[in-house]
Amino acid sequence: MTKVDAVSEVAKPAAVKKSAKKTSIKAAADKKLNAAATKYAHGAMDFSTKEIEHKALRKTLEGTKKKIIDAATRTATTEVLLTSDPGFIEMEDNRKVYSLKQQDIVDNVDLNTAKNSLDLQLTKFGPYSINYSRDGRHLLFGGRKGHVATFDCLRTTVGCELQLQEDVYDVQYLHNETMFAVAQNKYTYVYDNKGTEIHCMKRHERPFKLDYLPYHFLLTTVGHSGWIKWHDVSTGEYVAGYATGHGPCKVLTHNPINAVSLAGHSNGVVSLWSPAAGKSLASLFCHKAPVTAVAVDREGKYMATAGLDGYLKVWDLRKFTSLQSYKLDHPAVSLDISERGLIGIGMGRSVQVLRNAFTQARDVTYLTHSIRTPNAALSSGAGAAAATKALLSSVKVHEVKFRPLEDVLCAGHSHGISSFIVPGAGEPNFDSFENNPFANLRQRRETEVQTLLTKLAHDTIALDSSFVGAVEKDSAVLAAEHKSLFETANAHEKVKKDKNRKRGKNKISAKLRRKQKNVIDAQLLKLKDKQAADRVAREESQAQRGAGGAAAGVAAEASTSSSSSANAFQGALSRFYKK
Repeated sequence: MTKVDAVSEVAKPAAVKKSAKKTSIKAAADKKLNAAATKYAHGAMDFSTKEIEHKALRKTLEGTKKKIIDAATRTATTEVLLTSDPGFIEMEDNRKVYSLKQQDIVDNVDLNTAKNSLDLQLTKFGPYSINYSRDGRHLLFGGRKGHVATFDCLRTTVGCELQLQEDVYDVQYLHNETMFAVAQNKYTYVYDNKGTEIHCMKRHERPFKLDYLPYHFLLTTVGHSGWIKWHDVSTGEYVAGYATGHGPCKVLTHNPINAVSLAGHSNGVVSLWSPAAGKSLASLFCHKAPVTAVAVDREGKYMATAGLDGYLKVWDLRKFTSLQSYKLDHPAVSLDISERGLIGIGMGRSVQVLRNAFTQARDVTYLTHSIRTPNAALSSGAGAAAATKALLSSVKVHEVKFRPLEDVLCAGHSHGISSFIVPGAGEPNFDSFENNPFANLRQRRETEVQTLLTKLAHDTIALDSSFVGAVEKDSAVLAAEHKSLFETANAHEKVKKDKNRKRGKNKISAKLRRKQKNVIDAQLLKLKDKQAADRVAREESQAQRGAGGAAAGVAAEASTSSSSSANAFQGALSRFYKK
């Protein structure tokens, strides 16, 4: 072996080790990419086409699956460009995060974030309902006494301002900030961003709560009549409306994944509704008191409910089971879930934020804040007494909302609007094709046209949204699957035996007779002897009547037979005589 061969033999293992290392790195990268692509494919990777016998259909579905996986892979490869990370507050010492005050947070953040903490003193027209546009740039708020206004949170300017001179129960932005709906005293009205009335929806009378389905262009309302109704705002057509059967309703929201509407009722029930079904898809008995608030997370997996019993409950919408239950200091009047899974709670004069409430049973409080707006009627004068009275204001939170794409929680209360900074609440990396807060006029128009072209039909709203784009099953097979699923879901229930109840069993007279049934005394014995004697006499009289009736029957039968024989003899001889 020459020297060159020896060197090559020594260098070969190093080259093999280097190539093996590259292979392992590539395999790890591919595995990570596949995991990320699976997240964006929404179940398309698990879809199999081997059982489909139709060749053309199988080829079409395979091509669709390939396109979905390719798009998911491309999306996963762009994750390296997402440089921003959600940041929560972490304390270095043993102090709790909720011990921080809002002023401490404002003093330690940048100027652009600090300006999101504001208070609007509107003491004459509250309490206020609030709603953000989908891009989080515009805020819409309406007071119970008729004051409605829009606010540009980016430029901190007022858009339009109205005084409707009647009660306002709720406000709701539609597909973008150019149109919004207002639930007024008698009907639901639609206005543009200039404050001009566009439409009056007379079929949505006496509404209490509004909601909007952005991918279906449907405005949903519930109100005093107890009906839930859907209206298509793109065509102006009334889609559907059904009676909930639970009385007047003031709580309404929807699942962002399948667009199923959720209504909370005064009997503690939360019902799920779709315009394609004439009855509720499911009903959950959540509280022993009226339901005051319902919220669903962005992924559609968890639901948070609150009731007048003072409890906050977290539910798994995939199994319809309760996961966590928290006892609050006061009954919550409003709930909202942020894009990062924080739960905002409005109760009394305070606002509380929970973190990891879906997975932990304790130590979930993240931030707390009390709204202490001075009350002019209590703070007149000077000195410590007046300052103390000023803190005892009659502020009551009416509604809380997280601002999309920002770490901000806004609260509408009886004295105006207040917003707070909640680090880690908003999504740091947003999709500009979906929601772009910096869009200009041209981009907004293009987005509006694209959303109209990709508008979904209302009959695609169902609990299981995966049926869209799949092969339709035979009705008999589908009915059998539904029956087996129903039997499996109710298998744990015990079979109740039918009680052999008698009518009048619980009457007072029946109870007294049962009490005296086993009591034996002289009077009872005398009564029994009398009943026995009456029974014997009655049987003898019946026997005598039976004997007399039998004799009379024999005599009547004999006379009948003699008369019938005479008549027969005369009839036989009559044919020999002329008439």
